[in-house]
Amino acid sequence: MMHTLTYTSPRAGTVIDLADPEGIMCGQILELRTRAWEAELGYRSLRATRPAKTVKVTGLVYGIPALEKAEELFDADMCAYLNDAAKPGVITVDGWSQTCLVVGHEPDYVSPVLVRGDFTVALLDGVWHKRDDVQHFWSEALQPGLDLDYPHDYPHDYLPTTRNATVANDAASPMPFELVVYGPVSQPAIIIGGNRYELHMDIPSGSYVTVNSVEGQRSIVMTAENGDITNVFDKGERGSGINGGNYIFQPLPAGEHQVRWNGFGFDLTVIQERSTPPWWN
Repeated sequence: MMHTLTYTSPRAGTVIDLADPEGIMCGQILELRTRAWEAELGYRSLRATRPAKTVKVTGLVYGIPALEKAEELFDADMCAYLNDAAKPGVITVDGWSQTCLVVGHEPDYVSPVLVRGDFTVALLDGVWHKRDDVQHFWSEALQPGLDLDYPHDYPHDYLPTTRNATVANDAASPMPFELVVYGPVSQPAIIIGGNRYELHMDIPSGSYVTVNSVEGQRSIVMTAENGDITNVFDKGERGSGINGGNYIFQPLPAGEHQVRWNGFGFDLTVIQERSTPPWWN
Protein backbone atom coordinates (compact mmCIF):
# COMPACT_ATOMS: atom_id res chain seq x y z
CA MET A 1 0.00 0.00 0.00
CA MET A 2 1.33 3.43 -0.98
CA HIS A 3 0.80 6.42 1.32
CA THR A 4 2.89 9.16 -0.33
CA LEU A 5 4.26 9.71 -3.85
CA THR A 6 6.06 12.92 -4.81
CA TYR A 7 8.32 14.39 -7.48
CA THR A 8 10.84 16.98 -6.29
CA SER A 9 12.30 19.29 -8.90
CA PRO A 10 15.89 20.53 -8.53
CA ARG A 11 14.54 23.96 -9.45
CA ALA A 12 14.13 25.60 -6.02
CA GLY A 13 12.97 22.28 -4.58
CA THR A 14 9.45 22.50 -6.03
CA VAL A 15 7.45 19.42 -4.99
CA ILE A 16 4.59 17.92 -7.01
CA ASP A 17 2.27 15.64 -5.03
CA LEU A 18 1.49 12.67 -7.28
CA ALA A 19 -1.04 11.23 -4.84
CA ASP A 20 -3.27 14.30 -4.59
CA PRO A 21 -6.99 13.48 -4.97
CA GLU A 22 -7.58 17.09 -6.10
CA GLY A 23 -4.64 17.28 -8.50
CA ILE A 24 -2.51 14.46 -9.94
CA MET A 25 -3.53 11.11 -8.49
CA CYS A 26 -1.38 8.07 -9.30
CA GLY A 27 -3.03 5.11 -7.61
CA GLN A 28 -1.44 1.85 -8.78
CA ILE A 29 2.34 2.10 -9.14
CA LEU A 30 3.05 -1.51 -10.01
CA GLU A 31 5.83 -0.71 -12.50
CA LEU A 32 7.65 1.34 -9.85
CA ARG A 33 7.63 -1.81 -7.73
CA THR A 34 8.91 -4.10 -10.48
CA ARG A 35 12.07 -5.87 -9.31
CA ALA A 36 14.42 -6.80 -12.14
CA TRP A 37 18.19 -7.28 -12.27
CA GLU A 38 19.76 -7.19 -15.73
CA ALA A 39 21.54 -10.55 -15.78
CA GLU A 40 24.16 -11.96 -18.15
CA LEU A 41 24.96 -15.65 -17.94
CA GLY A 42 28.47 -17.01 -18.27
CA TYR A 43 29.84 -20.51 -17.93
CA ARG A 44 28.35 -21.59 -14.61
CA SER A 45 28.29 -17.95 -13.56
CA LEU A 46 26.14 -14.85 -13.65
CA ARG A 47 26.83 -11.13 -13.84
CA ALA A 48 24.06 -8.76 -12.87
CA THR A 49 23.45 -5.03 -12.58
CA ARG A 50 20.53 -2.80 -11.73
CA PRO A 51 20.67 -0.20 -14.55
CA ALA A 52 18.56 2.88 -15.14
CA LYS A 53 15.19 2.11 -16.72
CA THR A 54 11.90 3.69 -17.74
CA VAL A 55 8.56 2.77 -16.20
CA LYS A 56 4.99 3.92 -16.72
CA VAL A 57 2.75 5.21 -13.95
CA THR A 58 -0.97 5.68 -14.60
CA GLY A 59 -2.37 8.95 -13.27
CA LEU A 60 -5.69 10.76 -13.10
CA VAL A 61 -5.32 14.53 -13.31
CA TYR A 62 -8.20 16.59 -11.96
CA GLY A 63 -7.97 19.90 -13.79
CA ILE A 64 -6.10 20.82 -16.96
CA PRO A 65 -4.13 23.63 -15.22
CA ALA A 66 -2.58 21.12 -12.79
CA LEU A 67 -1.41 18.94 -15.69
CA GLU A 68 0.00 21.87 -17.68
CA LYS A 69 1.89 23.18 -14.64
CA ALA A 70 3.40 19.75 -13.98
CA GLU A 71 4.35 19.15 -17.62
CA GLU A 72 6.01 22.56 -17.85
CA LEU A 73 8.15 21.70 -14.82
CA PHE A 74 8.98 18.19 -16.14
CA ASP A 75 10.12 19.70 -19.47
CA ALA A 76 12.17 22.41 -17.75
CA ASP A 77 13.96 19.82 -15.62
CA MET A 78 14.63 17.65 -18.69
CA CYS A 79 16.07 20.58 -20.69
CA ALA A 80 18.25 21.69 -17.77
CA TYR A 81 19.57 18.15 -17.36
CA LEU A 82 20.36 17.76 -21.08
CA ASN A 83 21.69 21.24 -21.82
CA ASP A 84 23.18 22.48 -18.55
CA ALA A 85 24.17 19.21 -16.82
CA ALA A 86 21.79 20.14 -14.01
CA LYS A 87 20.76 17.61 -11.40
CA PRO A 88 17.69 15.47 -12.19
CA GLY A 89 14.56 15.41 -10.11
CA VAL A 90 13.79 12.96 -7.30
CA ILE A 91 10.80 10.61 -7.03
CA THR A 92 9.86 9.46 -3.53
CA VAL A 93 7.55 6.63 -2.48
CA ASP A 94 6.86 6.48 1.25
CA GLY A 95 10.32 7.84 2.06
CA TRP A 96 12.21 5.71 -0.52
CA SER A 97 13.77 7.84 -3.27
CA GLN A 98 15.82 7.83 -6.43
CA THR A 99 16.76 10.40 -9.05
CA CYS A 100 14.51 10.55 -12.07
CA LEU A 101 13.16 12.55 -14.98
CA VAL A 102 9.60 12.44 -16.29
CA VAL A 103 10.17 11.88 -20.00
CA GLY A 104 6.63 11.47 -21.31
CA HIS A 105 2.86 11.57 -20.79
CA GLU A 106 0.37 9.61 -22.90
CA PRO A 107 -3.27 10.64 -22.28
CA ASP A 108 -5.95 8.12 -23.16
CA TYR A 109 -9.03 9.95 -21.81
CA VAL A 110 -9.83 13.66 -21.63
CA SER A 111 -12.87 15.53 -20.30
CA PRO A 112 -13.32 19.16 -19.20
CA VAL A 113 -12.33 18.22 -15.65
CA LEU A 114 -10.27 15.02 -15.95
CA VAL A 115 -7.29 13.68 -17.88
CA ARG A 116 -6.23 10.04 -17.59
CA GLY A 117 -2.94 8.78 -18.95
CA ASP A 118 0.47 7.22 -18.36
CA PHE A 119 3.47 9.19 -17.14
CA THR A 120 6.79 7.71 -18.33
CA VAL A 121 9.43 8.04 -15.63
CA ALA A 122 13.16 7.43 -16.19
CA LEU A 123 14.56 5.95 -12.96
CA LEU A 124 18.26 6.86 -13.06
CA ASP A 125 19.83 5.21 -10.00
CA GLY A 126 18.78 1.61 -10.56
CA VAL A 127 18.02 1.33 -6.84
CA TRP A 128 15.85 3.09 -4.25
CA HIS A 129 17.42 4.75 -1.20
CA LYS A 130 16.18 5.59 2.28
CA ARG A 131 18.15 7.20 5.10
CA ASP A 132 18.09 5.49 8.49
CA ASP A 133 18.17 7.48 11.73
CA VAL A 134 21.41 9.33 12.42
CA GLN A 135 23.80 7.53 14.80
CA HIS A 136 25.63 10.10 16.94
CA PHE A 137 29.12 9.60 18.34
CA TRP A 138 30.12 12.39 20.69
CA SER A 139 33.55 13.93 20.97
CA GLU A 140 35.83 13.03 23.88
CA ALA A 141 35.31 16.52 25.30
CA LEU A 142 31.64 15.67 25.82
CA GLN A 143 32.36 12.22 27.32
CA PRO A 144 35.12 12.61 29.96
CA GLY A 145 36.72 9.75 31.86
CA LEU A 146 36.84 7.19 29.04
CA ASP A 147 39.67 4.75 28.31
CA LEU A 148 42.27 6.20 25.97
CA ASP A 149 43.91 3.08 24.55
CA TYR A 150 43.44 0.55 21.75
CA PRO A 151 45.14 -2.87 21.68
CA HIS A 152 46.73 -2.38 18.24
CA ASP A 153 49.52 -0.13 16.99
CA TYR A 154 47.98 2.84 15.17
CA PRO A 155 49.23 6.42 14.68
CA HIS A 156 46.72 7.60 17.30
CA ASP A 157 45.08 6.15 20.39
CA TYR A 158 41.65 4.95 19.30
CA LEU A 159 38.84 4.92 21.81
CA PRO A 160 35.10 4.53 22.04
CA THR A 161 33.80 7.92 23.17
CA THR A 162 30.83 6.11 24.62
CA ARG A 163 31.52 2.80 26.32
CA ASN A 164 31.02 -0.23 24.07
CA ALA A 165 30.12 2.07 21.15
CA THR A 166 28.74 0.22 18.14
CA VAL A 167 27.51 1.00 14.65
CA ALA A 168 24.32 -0.73 13.50
CA ASN A 169 23.29 -1.60 9.95
CA ASP A 170 19.92 -3.34 10.18
CA ALA A 171 19.82 -4.29 6.48
CA ALA A 172 20.60 -7.82 5.28
CA SER A 173 23.65 -6.73 3.26
CA PRO A 174 26.37 -4.03 3.32
CA MET A 175 25.01 -0.53 2.70
CA PRO A 176 26.34 2.90 1.73
CA PHE A 177 26.40 5.71 4.26
CA GLU A 178 26.78 9.39 5.00
CA LEU A 179 29.56 10.27 7.45
CA VAL A 180 29.87 13.73 9.02
CA VAL A 181 33.13 14.44 10.92
CA TYR A 182 33.22 17.53 13.15
CA GLY A 183 36.30 19.63 13.84
CA PRO A 184 38.64 20.35 15.38
CA VAL A 185 40.54 17.21 14.40
CA SER A 186 43.66 16.32 12.44
CA GLN A 187 43.87 13.21 10.24
CA PRO A 188 40.57 11.71 11.49
CA ALA A 189 40.15 7.95 11.16
CA ILE A 190 37.37 5.57 12.22
CA ILE A 191 37.60 1.76 12.40
CA ILE A 192 34.41 -0.22 11.75
CA GLY A 193 34.07 -3.88 10.86
CA GLY A 194 37.70 -4.33 9.86
CA ASN A 195 37.84 -1.23 7.64
CA ARG A 196 39.59 2.05 8.39
CA TYR A 197 37.77 5.19 7.16
CA GLU A 198 40.40 7.95 7.06
CA LEU A 199 40.70 11.57 5.90
CA HIS A 200 44.16 13.06 5.27
CA MET A 201 43.40 16.61 6.35
CA ASP A 202 42.81 19.00 9.22
CA ILE A 203 39.24 20.01 10.05
CA PRO A 204 39.15 23.34 11.93
CA SER A 205 36.89 24.08 14.87
CA GLY A 206 33.39 24.96 13.68
CA SER A 207 33.88 23.10 10.38
CA TYR A 208 32.78 19.63 9.35
CA VAL A 209 33.42 17.19 6.50
CA THR A 210 30.63 15.16 4.88
CA VAL A 211 31.38 11.87 3.12
CA ASN A 212 28.65 10.42 0.86
CA SER A 213 29.42 6.85 -0.27
CA VAL A 214 26.36 6.21 -2.48
CA GLU A 215 27.52 4.95 -5.88
CA GLY A 216 27.04 7.62 -8.51
CA GLN A 217 26.83 10.31 -5.82
CA ARG A 218 30.15 9.85 -4.03
CA SER A 219 31.53 13.07 -2.60
CA ILE A 220 33.68 14.48 0.20
CA VAL A 221 33.10 18.15 1.04
CA MET A 222 34.07 20.43 3.91
CA THR A 223 31.66 23.04 5.23
CA ALA A 224 33.37 25.93 7.01
CA GLU A 225 31.98 27.78 10.00
CA ASN A 226 30.83 30.61 7.69
CA GLY A 227 29.04 28.14 5.39
CA ASP A 228 31.62 28.06 2.60
CA ILE A 229 31.87 24.62 0.94
CA THR A 230 35.14 23.11 -0.33
CA ASN A 231 35.55 19.96 -2.40
CA VAL A 232 38.05 17.73 -0.54
CA PHE A 233 37.39 14.54 -2.48
CA ASP A 234 41.11 13.80 -2.80
CA LYS A 235 41.56 13.73 1.00
CA GLY A 236 39.76 10.40 1.44
CA GLU A 237 42.00 7.34 1.87
CA ARG A 238 41.33 4.75 -0.85
CA GLY A 239 44.01 2.15 -0.08
CA SER A 240 43.71 -0.75 -2.49
CA GLY A 241 40.00 -0.19 -3.00
CA ILE A 242 36.91 -2.03 -1.81
CA ASN A 243 37.50 -4.81 0.74
CA GLY A 244 41.13 -3.74 1.07
CA GLY A 245 40.69 -2.70 4.70
CA ASN A 246 41.46 0.99 4.23
CA TYR A 247 38.81 2.43 1.89
CA ILE A 248 36.85 5.61 2.66
CA PHE A 249 33.78 4.45 0.68
CA GLN A 250 33.70 0.84 2.00
CA PRO A 251 30.02 -0.15 2.46
CA LEU A 252 29.03 -0.65 6.08
CA PRO A 253 28.70 -4.38 6.85
CA ALA A 254 25.36 -5.77 7.95
CA GLY A 255 24.77 -6.19 11.67
CA GLU A 256 26.26 -4.47 14.71
CA HIS A 257 29.97 -3.67 14.88
CA GLN A 258 32.28 -2.06 17.39
CA VAL A 259 33.57 1.35 16.36
CA ARG A 260 36.92 2.89 17.34
CA TRP A 261 38.17 6.44 16.79
CA ASN A 262 40.44 9.03 18.34
CA GLY A 263 38.12 11.27 20.29
CA PHE A 264 36.47 13.62 17.76
CA GLY A 265 32.72 13.83 17.17
CA PHE A 266 30.94 12.36 14.16
CA ASP A 267 27.54 11.32 12.85
CA LEU A 268 26.86 8.24 10.74
CA THR A 269 23.74 7.54 8.70
CA VAL A 270 23.16 4.21 6.96
CA ILE A 271 21.54 4.71 3.54
CA GLN A 272 19.50 1.64 2.72
CA GLU A 273 19.21 0.38 -0.87
CA ARG A 274 16.48 -1.78 -2.38
CA SER A 275 15.46 -2.82 -5.88
CA THR A 276 11.91 -1.60 -5.15
CA PRO A 277 10.15 0.36 -2.42
CA PRO A 278 8.60 -1.91 0.24
CA TRP A 279 5.05 -3.03 -0.40
CA TRP A 280 4.01 -2.16 3.15
CA ASN A 281 5.33 0.68 5.30
